Amino acid sequence: MSGLMTFQGSMSQMASTLLSVMGIDPPRNIPPKINLPEKFTSKRIVTIIIDNFGLLECTYYKPRFIIGKSEAIITLESKNPYTPHVLKEIVYGGDSSDFNLFSFLSSLGKRAVMIGRKEDLAVINGKGEQKVSDSDNKSYVETVKVLNRTDFLWVHFLDFEELYKQYSFQPPKETAQKLILRTDSWIKVLYRQVQPDTLITIIGTYGRTEAPITYEGKYATWQRASLPIALIIKK
Repeated sequence: MSGLMTFQGSMSQMASTLLSVMGIDPPRNIPPKINLPEKFTSKRIVTIIIDNFGLLECTYYKPRFIIGKSEAIITLESKNPYTPHVLKEIVYGGDSSDFNLFSFLSSLGKRAVMIGRKEDLAVINGKGEQKVSDSDNKSYVETVKVLNRTDFLWVHFLDFEELYKQYSFQPPKETAQKLILRTDSWIKVLYRQVQPDTLITIIGTYGRTEAPITYEGKYATWQRASLPIALIIKK
Protein backbone atom coordinates (compact mmCIF):
# COMPACT_ATOMS: atom_id res chain seq x y z
CA MET A 1 0.00 0.00 0.00
CA SER A 2 2.94 2.27 -0.59
CA GLY A 3 2.27 5.44 -2.52
CA LEU A 4 -0.90 6.38 -0.65
CA MET A 5 -1.25 9.81 0.90
CA THR A 6 -1.26 9.25 4.65
CA PHE A 7 -3.06 11.19 7.36
CA GLN A 8 -3.65 10.78 11.07
CA GLY A 9 -6.64 11.69 13.16
CA SER A 10 -9.29 10.34 15.47
CA MET A 11 -12.54 8.54 14.77
CA SER A 12 -14.44 11.44 16.36
CA GLN A 13 -13.04 13.79 13.68
CA MET A 14 -14.64 11.83 10.84
CA ALA A 15 -17.99 13.64 11.07
CA SER A 16 -16.33 17.04 10.51
CA THR A 17 -14.09 15.56 7.84
CA LEU A 18 -16.96 14.04 5.85
CA LEU A 19 -19.00 17.25 6.08
CA SER A 20 -16.03 19.33 4.94
CA VAL A 21 -15.43 17.06 1.96
CA MET A 22 -19.04 17.78 0.94
CA GLY A 23 -18.35 21.50 1.18
CA ILE A 24 -20.35 21.86 4.39
CA ASP A 25 -18.98 23.78 7.37
CA PRO A 26 -19.10 21.47 10.41
CA PRO A 27 -20.59 22.81 13.63
CA ARG A 28 -18.20 24.03 16.31
CA ASN A 29 -19.40 21.63 19.00
CA ILE A 30 -17.66 18.61 17.45
CA PRO A 31 -13.94 17.88 16.92
CA PRO A 32 -12.33 19.66 13.95
CA LYS A 33 -11.84 18.05 10.56
CA ILE A 34 -8.81 16.13 9.35
CA ASN A 35 -7.31 18.30 6.63
CA LEU A 36 -7.55 16.50 3.29
CA PRO A 37 -6.54 17.88 -0.12
CA GLU A 38 -9.12 19.84 -2.12
CA LYS A 39 -9.12 17.10 -4.75
CA PHE A 40 -11.30 14.97 -2.47
CA THR A 41 -14.12 17.53 -2.30
CA SER A 42 -17.19 15.75 -3.70
CA LYS A 43 -20.87 16.24 -4.37
CA ARG A 44 -21.85 13.01 -2.65
CA ILE A 45 -20.33 10.49 -0.25
CA VAL A 46 -20.66 6.74 0.12
CA THR A 47 -19.40 5.62 3.54
CA ILE A 48 -18.78 1.89 3.90
CA ILE A 49 -18.22 0.48 7.39
CA ILE A 50 -16.52 -2.93 7.46
CA ASP A 51 -16.23 -4.90 10.69
CA ASN A 52 -13.03 -6.82 11.42
CA PHE A 53 -11.09 -4.79 8.88
CA GLY A 54 -8.03 -2.60 9.28
CA LEU A 55 -4.51 -2.01 8.06
CA LEU A 56 -3.45 -5.52 9.11
CA GLU A 57 -6.27 -7.17 7.15
CA CYS A 58 -5.58 -4.98 4.12
CA THR A 59 -1.95 -6.06 4.14
CA TYR A 60 -2.61 -9.72 4.90
CA TYR A 61 -5.60 -10.47 2.64
CA LYS A 62 -4.75 -7.96 -0.11
CA PRO A 63 -8.18 -6.88 -1.40
CA ARG A 64 -7.07 -5.96 -4.89
CA PHE A 65 -9.56 -3.25 -5.80
CA ILE A 66 -9.45 -1.42 -2.46
CA ILE A 67 -5.65 -1.38 -2.47
CA GLY A 68 -5.40 -0.43 -6.14
CA LYS A 69 -7.95 2.39 -6.13
CA SER A 70 -7.41 3.99 -2.73
CA GLU A 71 -5.66 7.35 -2.93
CA ALA A 72 -5.33 8.08 0.78
CA ILE A 73 -5.33 6.31 4.10
CA ILE A 74 -6.19 7.80 7.49
CA THR A 75 -5.11 6.01 10.66
CA LEU A 76 -7.74 6.69 13.28
CA GLU A 77 -7.29 6.76 17.04
CA SER A 78 -10.34 5.54 18.92
CA LYS A 79 -11.22 5.35 22.59
CA ASN A 80 -12.74 1.96 21.83
CA PRO A 81 -12.17 0.50 18.33
CA TYR A 82 -15.02 -2.00 18.53
CA THR A 83 -18.11 -1.47 16.40
CA PRO A 84 -20.76 -0.06 18.78
CA HIS A 85 -18.44 2.65 20.08
CA VAL A 86 -16.96 3.46 16.66
CA LEU A 87 -20.44 4.05 15.22
CA LYS A 88 -21.15 6.54 18.01
CA GLU A 89 -17.78 8.27 17.61
CA ILE A 90 -18.37 8.85 13.90
CA VAL A 91 -22.04 9.82 13.98
CA TYR A 92 -22.03 11.86 17.20
CA GLY A 93 -18.61 13.41 16.67
CA GLY A 94 -17.25 11.81 19.81
CA ASP A 95 -19.08 12.48 23.04
CA SER A 96 -21.35 15.24 21.76
CA SER A 97 -24.89 14.83 23.06
CA ASP A 98 -26.47 17.39 20.75
CA PHE A 99 -25.03 16.42 17.36
CA ASN A 100 -25.99 13.63 14.99
CA LEU A 101 -24.42 13.47 11.54
CA PHE A 102 -27.57 12.21 9.83
CA SER A 103 -29.85 14.71 11.56
CA PHE A 104 -27.45 17.53 10.67
CA LEU A 105 -27.36 16.55 7.00
CA SER A 106 -31.14 16.19 6.91
CA SER A 107 -31.56 19.65 8.43
CA LEU A 108 -29.65 21.01 5.42
CA GLY A 109 -31.97 19.28 2.98
CA LYS A 110 -29.50 16.51 2.15
CA ARG A 111 -30.76 12.99 1.56
CA ALA A 112 -28.97 10.74 4.03
CA VAL A 113 -29.61 6.99 3.90
CA MET A 114 -28.41 4.41 6.45
CA ILE A 115 -28.28 0.70 5.59
CA GLY A 116 -27.46 -1.86 8.28
CA ARG A 117 -28.66 -4.11 11.06
CA LYS A 118 -31.53 -2.96 13.26
CA GLU A 119 -29.44 -2.95 16.44
CA ASP A 120 -26.72 -0.82 14.85
CA LEU A 121 -29.10 1.65 13.25
CA ALA A 122 -30.64 2.11 16.70
CA VAL A 123 -27.21 3.18 18.02
CA ILE A 124 -26.80 5.91 15.39
CA ASN A 125 -30.47 6.84 15.17
CA GLY A 126 -31.02 10.23 13.62
CA LYS A 127 -33.20 11.97 11.10
CA GLY A 128 -32.72 10.39 7.71
CA GLU A 129 -33.83 7.25 5.92
CA GLN A 130 -33.12 3.86 7.44
CA LYS A 131 -33.11 0.59 5.53
CA VAL A 132 -32.92 -2.35 7.90
CA SER A 133 -31.01 -5.40 6.67
CA ASP A 134 -30.41 -8.82 8.19
CA SER A 135 -27.46 -9.80 5.98
CA ASP A 136 -24.61 -8.26 4.01
CA ASN A 137 -26.13 -9.56 0.78
CA LYS A 138 -29.32 -7.65 1.46
CA SER A 139 -27.33 -4.56 2.46
CA TYR A 140 -25.48 -4.71 -0.85
CA VAL A 141 -28.73 -5.02 -2.83
CA GLU A 142 -30.24 -2.05 -0.95
CA THR A 143 -27.07 -0.05 -1.61
CA VAL A 144 -27.31 -0.62 -5.36
CA LYS A 145 -30.96 0.50 -5.30
CA VAL A 146 -30.23 3.92 -3.83
CA LEU A 147 -26.75 4.52 -5.25
CA ASN A 148 -26.56 7.92 -7.02
CA ARG A 149 -29.90 8.91 -5.44
CA THR A 150 -28.48 10.14 -2.15
CA ASP A 151 -26.18 12.87 -0.93
CA PHE A 152 -24.81 10.73 1.89
CA LEU A 153 -25.06 6.94 1.84
CA TRP A 154 -23.95 4.80 4.78
CA VAL A 155 -23.73 1.01 4.52
CA HIS A 156 -22.41 -1.35 7.18
CA PHE A 157 -21.00 -4.80 6.32
CA LEU A 158 -20.53 -7.12 9.30
CA ASP A 159 -21.09 -10.75 8.34
CA PHE A 160 -17.86 -12.10 9.86
CA GLU A 161 -19.28 -12.66 13.33
CA GLU A 162 -22.40 -14.48 12.16
CA LEU A 163 -20.64 -16.59 9.56
CA TYR A 164 -17.97 -17.63 12.02
CA LYS A 165 -20.71 -18.90 14.35
CA GLN A 166 -22.33 -20.84 11.52
CA TYR A 167 -19.10 -22.27 10.12
CA SER A 168 -17.01 -22.61 13.24
CA PHE A 169 -15.31 -25.68 11.81
CA GLN A 170 -13.67 -23.47 9.19
CA PRO A 171 -10.49 -21.60 10.18
CA PRO A 172 -11.47 -17.98 10.94
CA LYS A 173 -8.79 -16.62 8.62
CA GLU A 174 -10.45 -18.42 5.71
CA THR A 175 -13.80 -16.90 6.67
CA ALA A 176 -12.25 -13.45 6.98
CA GLN A 177 -10.50 -13.77 3.63
CA LYS A 178 -13.70 -14.79 1.84
CA LEU A 179 -15.66 -11.91 3.34
CA ILE A 180 -12.98 -9.28 2.69
CA LEU A 181 -12.47 -10.36 -0.92
CA ARG A 182 -16.23 -10.57 -1.45
CA THR A 183 -16.69 -7.06 -0.08
CA ASP A 184 -13.79 -5.88 -2.23
CA SER A 185 -15.60 -7.15 -5.35
CA TRP A 186 -18.81 -5.43 -4.25
CA ILE A 187 -16.99 -2.13 -3.78
CA LYS A 188 -15.51 -2.52 -7.26
CA VAL A 189 -19.03 -2.82 -8.71
CA LEU A 190 -20.27 0.16 -6.68
CA TYR A 191 -17.33 2.24 -7.91
CA ARG A 192 -18.19 1.43 -11.50
CA GLN A 193 -21.82 2.39 -10.95
CA VAL A 194 -21.44 5.61 -8.95
CA GLN A 195 -21.57 8.89 -10.78
CA PRO A 196 -18.46 11.06 -11.02
CA ASP A 197 -17.87 13.48 -8.15
CA THR A 198 -18.48 10.76 -5.55
CA LEU A 199 -16.15 9.99 -2.66
CA ILE A 200 -16.10 6.44 -1.30
CA THR A 201 -14.84 6.25 2.28
CA ILE A 202 -14.12 2.80 3.71
CA ILE A 203 -13.85 2.72 7.50
CA GLY A 204 -12.75 -0.40 9.36
CA THR A 205 -13.56 -1.43 12.92
CA TYR A 206 -12.37 -4.23 15.21
CA GLY A 207 -15.82 -5.82 14.96
CA ARG A 208 -18.45 -6.21 17.63
CA THR A 209 -16.13 -8.38 19.70
CA GLU A 210 -12.53 -9.52 19.32
CA ALA A 211 -12.14 -11.83 16.33
CA PRO A 212 -10.77 -15.31 17.16
CA ILE A 213 -7.86 -14.98 14.73
CA THR A 214 -4.19 -15.52 15.49
CA TYR A 215 -1.49 -14.33 13.10
CA GLU A 216 2.14 -15.37 12.99
CA GLY A 217 5.46 -13.57 12.63
CA LYS A 218 5.40 -9.91 11.70
CA TYR A 219 1.63 -10.03 11.33
CA ALA A 220 1.28 -10.94 15.01
CA THR A 221 3.25 -7.80 15.89
CA TRP A 222 1.14 -5.69 13.55
CA GLN A 223 -2.04 -7.16 15.04
CA ARG A 224 -1.08 -5.89 18.49
CA ALA A 225 -0.32 -2.42 17.12
CA SER A 226 -3.12 -2.20 14.55
CA LEU A 227 -5.27 0.93 14.40
CA PRO A 228 -8.63 1.42 12.69
CA ILE A 229 -8.32 3.06 9.27
CA ALA A 230 -10.25 4.99 6.67
CA LEU A 231 -9.43 4.53 2.99
CA ILE A 232 -10.39 7.19 0.46
CA ILE A 233 -11.41 6.48 -3.14
CA LYS A 234 -12.49 9.33 -5.45
CA LYS A 235 -14.58 8.77 -8.58
